[in-house]
Amino acid sequence: MTNEQRSREAVSRRGVLKGTATIAGTAATAGHAAAYRDLDVALPATQNDGEGRTFQLLGIVGGWMGIAPDEVDAVSNPTLRLIEGEQHEVIWTNGDGATHNFNITSGDAVNGEGEILESTETLTEQGATTSLEFTPQEEMSEYFCQPHPAQMRGPVELISPDEVHELVVNVERENGDPLGAEVYLGDRHSFSNVAARPSPPEEEEDERAVARFDLLEDGEYDLEIRTYGHERITDTVTIDGSDEEVTVTLPATELGEPAETYSLTLEEGQWVGRSPDAIADETNPTLEFEAGETYAVEWENAIGQHQPEAENRNYEPLPGHNFVIASGGQTNEWNTHVRSDFTAEEGETQTVEFVAREEMGVYLDQSQLDAVGEVDVE
Repeated sequence: MTNEQRSREAVSRRGVLKGTATIAGTAATAGHAAAYRDLDVALPATQNDGEGRTFQLLGIVGGWMGIAPDEVDAVSNPTLRLIEGEQHEVIWTNGDGATHNFNITSGDAVNGEGEILESTETLTEQGATTSLEFTPQEEMSEYFCQPHPAQMRGPVELISPDEVHELVVNVERENGDPLGAEVYLGDRHSFSNVAARPSPPEEEEDERAVARFDLLEDGEYDLEIRTYGHERITDTVTIDGSDEEVTVTLPATELGEPAETYSLTLEEGQWVGRSPDAIADETNPTLEFEAGETYAVEWENAIGQHQPEAENRNYEPLPGHNFVIASGGQTNEWNTHVRSDFTAEEGETQTVEFVAREEMGVYLDQSQLDAVGEVDVE
């Protein structure tokens, strides 16, 4: 997997892909309050990209903060569960500009009673990222940062591949083409490889849309596939002593003629209504829908590729801006109903068509979270 594929395509907030940004600016996923979400970090597109595992960490003096996969999300100095005999990767980002490196040791890092088995270069620039590829060894016991071994250390746990299993979920359109989607297995979350990214990579003809979930014990799991412009599918998957692979086909949602077309302009920090006359020149006007009816929203990006400003923060350029409809005053992986592509060109316009749902509550731009308006669905 390339660095480009594992990145969020230069998205400055994690909420753009995983949807963890909220209107009030607090973290929404599983109730975590994770300040690292304000700093740009690269995220793998899938929870696991092969037989081994890919971990994402943020290094700050107070400890390593877990980012991905979900089991370590927002956990300080999380346990890294490694599969014996398989190649793994740890990708980490310097979160505070202090001097950090990442090491795996065979013993106690604080007391110097072990041998360093794997190590990365030292990073001193906030936002800098590096990675370590390795195959777990039986003597591995913990990981740590050499300049800050007391605060930045966590355990390593080796798992026999015979004790746990992997589920591979293929997501397709009715015609067999791969379909980018958000995939949920119980309380776990992943994206198919070609999930709706701001700038999707060029797809090869044989590329599949795959979401992976690993370290699964035997049992029954609730599976849900969610995407935009297609029906949402739920199913049950049973893991019974072996790896499993399933293929899910999602039919497109049938759209009728729009009952109303709303026109909006996205400016810095706000939406401005253009038409119909009832919302003309209003700031963040309320959009009124009737459940089950088809609607269209035309919107113009009037600010181009707006760049966030924050003291002592390093951001990659935003991919632009988009139009999203979500539920309940915040976006997370469970309640985003409509999402357009991102556009970075000033003056570019986009149109989204959708069927109104009672659960819809707000519309917003995921790269500029203070541009929010209400949705009223009768």
